[in-house]
Amino acid sequence: MKAVSPVDSEVQTDFILIPSLAEFQPHFGSSPEDRHIRAASFFHPAIDVRARLGQGLHDRGEASVFAEYDLSADDREALDVHLPLHAKTLSVAHKRIAAGETWDVSVRGDAWDLDDMEELYVILNVGTLEFEPGAQLIVRGNVFIMVCQEMIVHEPRADFQIGILPTPHSVDFGHGPVNGPDGEPGSAGSAGRSGRPLDVEETFIGPRSREPVLPEILNGAPGTAGQPGGRGAHGRNGGMCKLAEISIRDLTGSIAVFAQAGAGGNGGNGGDGGNGGDGGNGVAGPWLIGGKVDDGAGGPGGDGGDGGPGGAAGSGGIASNIYVTLPADALDRIACRSLASEPGEAGRGGSAGMGGQSGAPYGGAPRGTAGRAGRNGAPGRARPAPRIFVNEVPVCGDGIARSEGSNVNQEEDAIYERL
Repeated sequence: MKAVSPVDSEVQTDFILIPSLAEFQPHFGSSPEDRHIRAASFFHPAIDVRARLGQGLHDRGEASVFAEYDLSADDREALDVHLPLHAKTLSVAHKRIAAGETWDVSVRGDAWDLDDMEELYVILNVGTLEFEPGAQLIVRGNVFIMVCQEMIVHEPRADFQIGILPTPHSVDFGHGPVNGPDGEPGSAGSAGRSGRPLDVEETFIGPRSREPVLPEILNGAPGTAGQPGGRGAHGRNGGMCKLAEISIRDLTGSIAVFAQAGAGGNGGNGGDGGNGGDGGNGVAGPWLIGGKVDDGAGGPGGDGGDGGPGGAAGSGGIASNIYVTLPADALDRIACRSLASEPGEAGRGGSAGMGGQSGAPYGGAPRGTAGRAGRNGAPGRARPAPRIFVNEVPVCGDGIARSEGSNVNQEEDAIYERL
C-alpha cells in the first residue's frame, strides 16, 4: 500500500457554461470505442420504458454524447431549451479525503440562479485521489464525469468509496415537502338547542299558555353534523440518481461503488371526521286548562363526519446508467452495488366521526349516524436499480424494480408491470 501524501493540492473550482452537446464530449474520460460499445446496451428496458416521458428526452440527449445516438430534429429542438449546459468543474493534482470524511462534489441550481429541476453537471479531474480509512466521495443528483489518474484506497474501507446518490429533492411536477402533510381533522358538530317550557300563567279557571302551544318549543333541536376530515396530501416521488462516468487510470487497493435513487415520500394521513353534535333535550309539557300538553321530544343527534382519504405514497426515484472504467488488472478489486429505490408508505384514511346522542329525557329520537372511514392512500412503486457497467459490461442493476432492492435476475417483462 502506498503511503499517504502529507500535502494536498488546492482544488480549482469553476462554474462554466457549455454551449452545445458536441462541446461537452471533450470533458469525458471515455474513448470513441467505449461509446460505440455502449450504444448497444444504453437503452435497456428500465431506460427504454420511459422513452415517451420527459425523462426520455434527457436519456436520448445523454446517449448522443455518452454513447452513439443520432438525435432527431424534434429532439434537438426540444433539448435546445436546456442549453447552455451548466457545469461545476473541479481540478486538483492531489486530493486526500481524510479518515471518516465525505467529500461531496455536488452542485445545486442556486450557483447559476436556476431552480433545482434543471439538469446540472459535475466534472472532476484529479491526479491522485486518496481515500483514508472510512473516507467517501459522493455526488447527489448531478450528471457526474470523473477522470482520476491514480486512486489509492486505504483500509479499513467504508461501505463504499464512491456514491452516486439521488437529488436531495423530489423530481416530479408536484410542490411541497417530500412527505405529504396530514389532513386536518373535521370540526365537531354543535349540540342542538334544548326545548324550553311554555310561558304559562295562572287564571281563576286554571293555567293557560301565554303563547301558541307549538311542539318545536318543547322539543330539543337536532345536533349538527360533524365535518369531514381533510384529505392527506400525496407523498412525492424520490430524488433521481443521474448518469455517471467514472474513469480510473490506476488503482491501488480495492474500491466499492454504490448507487441508489431516492425513496418516495409518505402519503399524509387523512383527517378524522368530526363527531356529530348531541341532540337538545326536550322538556315536559305542562297541564293546561284543556289537559296535558305532550312532552317535548329529544332532538336527534347529528351525523358524524367522514374520515378524510389518506394521501398516496410517492414512488421511488428513477435512475440512469453508471459507467466505470479501470485497468483490466484491477477488475477483481472493484465491487459495485446498486439498489432499487423504495416507495413511500401510503397515508391512512381518517377515522369516522361518531354520531351525536339523542336528546333526553323524552321521546325516542335517533342517535346520529356515524360517518364513513376514509380510504387509505394508493401505494407507491419501487423503481429499478441503476445499471452499473464496468469496462462496458453490466455488473449490477438488472432493470427490475423490487422494494427490497436485490439484483437477482428475473424476467424483464416484470418492469412493465412495476413502472
